[in-house]
Amino acid sequence: MLISIIIPTYNEAKYIGVCLNSLQGQSLKPKEVIVVDDGSTDKTLGVLSEFRISNFEFRILRQAHLGAGAARNLGAKHATGDFLVFVDADMEFDSDF
Repeated sequence: MLISIIIPTYNEAKYIGVCLNSLQGQSLKPKEVIVVDDGSTDKTLGVLSEFRISNFEFRILRQAHLGAGAARNLGAKHATGDFLVFVDADMEFDSDF
């Protein structure tokens, strides 16, 4: 079972690191995490580009600000897992999520 996690972001520099850290600690590791930056104007891209993940594939996609739905669709288009899980950038997860 291969899981792709897709996270749309828009100006989430304050929260995206917490979200990604909690995904790193999952008991069932995802195949990939795809973060779609939806035209952020804050430091979101800087936070993402400095984030290091070693236990799953991590991709950052960018688009003009088109909204969360369009960001989710772009992430889904690039996902390679059997199951897609959509989460928000300000969410934090227990290890058995």
